[in-house]
Amino acid sequence: RPQQQLLKQSYSTDASLLVCSVDKRVTSQIKNMKRNAPIFALLLAHAAHGFVAPSRRMLRPASTLSKSTRMAATSIDTSTPEDKMDDLLESGKLKQAIELLQSTKSLDIDRQRWQRIFDAIERRTAEAEENSVNTRASGDIEYPLISPARMEMTNMYDVLKQQGHLKLFGASSQIPPAAGSKNVTPILLEQITGLSMKALTPKPTPTLLIAGVVLALLEGFASLTTGISFNLLVSATLLFTVFDKLFANGAIFESFVKLFSPGISEKITRHEAGHFLCAYLMGCPVEGCVLSAWAALQDARFDKRSVTAGTSFFDPALSREMNSQKVTRSSVDRYSVIVMGGIAAEATQYGQADGGAGDEMALVAFLSQLNGNSNTWNDTTIRNQARWGALQAVLLLKQYKPCYEALVDALERGGTLGDCIHAIEKAGRDNNLDPLNEPLGFILDQGPYGEWTTEASANVGEQVARASVNSVAPSQATASQLTEEESINQLQEYKAQVERKLQEIDNRIKELD
Repeated sequence: RPQQQLLKQSYSTDASLLVCSVDKRVTSQIKNMKRNAPIFALLLAHAAHGFVAPSRRMLRPASTLSKSTRMAATSIDTSTPEDKMDDLLESGKLKQAIELLQSTKSLDIDRQRWQRIFDAIERRTAEAEENSVNTRASGDIEYPLISPARMEMTNMYDVLKQQGHLKLFGASSQIPPAAGSKNVTPILLEQITGLSMKALTPKPTPTLLIAGVVLALLEGFASLTTGISFNLLVSATLLFTVFDKLFANGAIFESFVKLFSPGISEKITRHEAGHFLCAYLMGCPVEGCVLSAWAALQDARFDKRSVTAGTSFFDPALSREMNSQKVTRSSVDRYSVIVMGGIAAEATQYGQADGGAGDEMALVAFLSQLNGNSNTWNDTTIRNQARWGALQAVLLLKQYKPCYEALVDALERGGTLGDCIHAIEKAGRDNNLDPLNEPLGFILDQGPYGEWTTEASANVGEQVARASVNSVAPSQATASQLTEEESINQLQEYKAQVERKLQEIDNRIKELD
């Protein structure tokens, strides 16, 4: 103790002497200056004193401390796991944050920390290297590549689910709402969903036509009042439109259109919410969602893809299979449900889907590319798969309607990814919604158009198992009740289904060999 006191006294004395000497040198320099520059002298004095503080901190060398004191100073860590987690998330170290979360299961995840987690996910995936190069496209299909950023995102989702924070993530990944046969005729689809095929078929809206007419009237009025040539105004408008499309992703024209169609923003929001919720319930991590061309232009995940609104999700299984050129039926089904989720949401809410033509084209392109040298996916089978995906999406959105409405509200308020997922989970807890532990119903290949039942029995289970292998051809009575064109289409559809089943059996035999 006396030695420590002596050391402190010596240190204090040396420090004061140094400060004093510095102050004396500074003071003498100031006195030697001209008297007509007092302000400059004062500033110089402050500058000199400002450099004294760092000198004081550097005076105490490590050698003057005892070894035990130095070890104690470096070994004591008073930060909590929550503090460490916050630091990792703020610095974007998502991988280390996942490891800490796995090793500390009692780590408290409050609302603010929840937000930091998903903010880190958005930043990590937005800044991923693959977003800045054109490597997200394969043929005519765009899908997120497997990358460290997206695998870290997937791992974070999985860990949060395992620890009970994401109760509804993957709620329908193992059990579809409609089990059994994948043959969905138009009549059966209408019977189950209560929606007509027309409602589920996107139709072009007159919004662009109305905007064009209004713009033409404005140009005509401007030409009459200013004397400027009408043709010149039209040419200038066309050039401006091209410029807007090339350099602003059509954001300016989109803003103009929305002025004359206020309801379009709500439809876009509900459409994207359908994609978002279906992806989440199917167990595919969502990495971002944009609702306007302006937002897409500022997001690296969307600005290279010329979209005005979209939801970016990641299916690791599908990405691996696409890279290996061996896509399984389960991955095709998952993709179909998510892609048709936007159309299903609009049809359920408004009775008619206006948007979604691009979604249909994406599904057609995706399935067509899977053919290779075969013709498994033709016009008939693609239409059937679209109906099957729309059916599953409608049932999911109806089953988790409170979550869907909460998600729409979060998106309308401009919520972040964390806000949207928190809204889904909170609505699920408030309404006692659980992951599906059994299908909502079963599709049976019975009768002319198939049957739908919600009763699970041994007989139903046997028929569902048989339906996964066999396709039942239409009866003669059914064929006589249809027109010639409808009969041909129906027979072609059943023929394609039988060919697909035979192809699946052949593939299974090859795998067993």
